[in-house]
Amino acid sequence: MNAALYGIGVGPGDFELMTLKAIRIIKEADLIAVPRTDEKEMTAWNIAKQAVDLSQKEILELYMPMTRDAQILAQSHQKAAELIMDQLKQNRSVAFLTLGDPSIYSTYIYLHNRVLDAGYDARLIPGVPSFCAVAARLNTPLCEGAQPLHIIPASYEGSFDYLSWGGTKVLMKSGKEFSNVKEELLSRDLVEDTQMVECCGMPTERVYHDIRNAKGKASYFSTIIVKEKEITK
Repeated sequence: MNAALYGIGVGPGDFELMTLKAIRIIKEADLIAVPRTDEKEMTAWNIAKQAVDLSQKEILELYMPMTRDAQILAQSHQKAAELIMDQLKQNRSVAFLTLGDPSIYSTYIYLHNRVLDAGYDARLIPGVPSFCAVAARLNTPLCEGAQPLHIIPASYEGSFDYLSWGGTKVLMKSGKEFSNVKEELLSRDLVEDTQMVECCGMPTERVYHDIRNAKGKASYFSTIIVKEKEITK
């Protein structure tokens, strides 16, 4: 196997959604890189170990703080990239496990770019995005015909103008801002067109066909789907 960094999407939570390619590369890689948060959670690892025997694999834990401080993030990304490059220098392959798909709001991509910029080989291995799994769990299409699909990081402060856009809106990472998002949806009379799934495919999964039933702060792993409001004639 080539001495490269492989950013592997393990999907949103259900290990059966992992791709055959992801499983093969995890098996063949010399070591597994796993992101760890302040709470020492390794969610991607917990998903992958249900599909692949990782008991004999060498593990490289990479600290990824849950913060928006640009300086702290840059330092942690650089340190993690350097630890990975130390392995690549030894001609070892590294499989970095990340939730969902590595190209969609993934912390991994910051390491990927640093490794590429340093002249090493880094590759993206796609995974099932959370919003696709959520749509399947809700048994509903994301978009039909000429409808556009908008993917929005809802936890970031800013205007809610996107709620007036046509087509389907997928609100990701609402987390701490969920109450504000919920109030905005209520004020715009969009509740009937909105559904949410927390921790899709995980043991803690919760499905809300009516988000008025969701109280308090939503999980970081929450995805809200807002359909285009139908105009009655």
